[in-house]
Amino acid sequence: MNAPLSRSELLTAIRAEQEARKSEADRARERKVLLGSHLAFTTKFFLEKEGQPFSVAPFHPVMCETLDRVFSGEIKRLIINIPPGYGKTELAVINFIARGFAVNSRSRFIHASYAEPLALDNSTKVKDVINLDGYQAHWPVRMRQDQNAKGLWRTTDGGHLRAAAAGQPITGFRAGILAEPGFTGALVIDDPLKPDDASSDPTRKFINARWDNTFKSRLAHEDVPVIVIMQRLHVDDFVAHLLEKSGEEWHLLRLPVLIDGEVEPPAGRAVMIPHGLPDGPLWKEKHTLDQIKVLQLSPLVYAGQYVQSPTVAGGNLFKTEWLQEYDDLPLLSWRAIYADTAQKTKERNDYTVFEHWGAGVDGKAYLIDLVRGRFEAPELEKTALAFWAKAKAMSADRYGHLRKMAVEDKVSGTGLIQAVSRKAIPVVALQRDRDKYTRALDAIPSVAAGLVVLPRLAPWKLTFTSEYAAFPDGSFDDQIDPFIDAVVEICGGGTFTLDNI
Repeated sequence: MNAPLSRSELLTAIRAEQEARKSEADRARERKVLLGSHLAFTTKFFLEKEGQPFSVAPFHPVMCETLDRVFSGEIKRLIINIPPGYGKTELAVINFIARGFAVNSRSRFIHASYAEPLALDNSTKVKDVINLDGYQAHWPVRMRQDQNAKGLWRTTDGGHLRAAAAGQPITGFRAGILAEPGFTGALVIDDPLKPDDASSDPTRKFINARWDNTFKSRLAHEDVPVIVIMQRLHVDDFVAHLLEKSGEEWHLLRLPVLIDGEVEPPAGRAVMIPHGLPDGPLWKEKHTLDQIKVLQLSPLVYAGQYVQSPTVAGGNLFKTEWLQEYDDLPLLSWRAIYADTAQKTKERNDYTVFEHWGAGVDGKAYLIDLVRGRFEAPELEKTALAFWAKAKAMSADRYGHLRKMAVEDKVSGTGLIQAVSRKAIPVVALQRDRDKYTRALDAIPSVAAGLVVLPRLAPWKLTFTSEYAAFPDGSFDDQIDPFIDAVVEICGGGTFTLDNI
């Protein structure tokens, strides 16, 4: 008597029977769907490989549609920033490369990760997908037996996958094919730096330098796509290096663990890919709102690995523990808006910032509201007027009179001063005659004394505190100028030297 089939054997038998019943027309239709949709490709072959469905989260279609644009040639340089454990390797490495060989069996890939065992494991999993019966029924890709190691294997049609650690030599191999149209392979880099090494300047700089001295030269030509998938680990990590120092324009899909509208672009040449996701947890089955609050107890890890907006570790001018928080705004004596306008909307990715501050009857400075963005002249004026109107609507009896809008009198700020003054808004032209660092020293005594208070819950709070904590070493400091203006005026400045810290 034959032993009963196991669950996996039964599934295999059922799939084999289903495949046998398919007509060639059915196969052609399915093949077209699989080649045209990364989500369809992944879900089909994950089920066949793992014996269970791929758990599709709301953001997975966004990732898959972005990877579809890589296959079509629309995107040639792609960065995906996403929290750890959210399926990035399955989608953007294993199934991307496997699908690449289905598109073109001559494709040539180079894959790198921070550790060789991880890269080799991914290489094995790519072969596992290719060797599936369902895959072979559509694309009979064969491996050369004379060169079939984990770190390097080739197809009988001339394609290859070279997998290695990010710091290992990959000399002698190219991603893509020089004189062949269409998709011919890619360079796929998955987590080139491990979290434990992020704080090591020599290690981080070594990995960053790999783009210029190794990875870039491994492309068969400039249009061969490059995909970098990683969690952010440091303000000067591999992503920061690519965006700010590679000289190339990168498409960036940035997915924080907690969605709050579309994300702002970081420093550098980034073309943001809208995620279009609703506010709330990115993947509530993975991290609920309560679990996200636990993650927030480790601010540095949360800002980098989970928000994709890393901050500088300790040793900066301002300390986060100096900032106080409020749930309900107390009685205020008066209020004002302080603004810092960008030099140019496209120069160094500068931002324009409007901050609404209140002088508490308790002598403290309360940050009430903030807006930050890149605005051309008409939009700049419109934003300023809307921000003023919102502040003006607050009760003067409880929250004091809205005194003024203070704007630095330079470049776009000069035009804004003229524009809002014509609207009968009391505007003050600021003359900042000292550098930002020196002016920041005037604000430190008040901040260190706990006189600066932020709302406990505000959508812009993390961005503000991250920039505050990183100053003067962060990528941005646009929010610091109006912050200094407000604190010094409301709380008073003080003579300060670094010896006082």
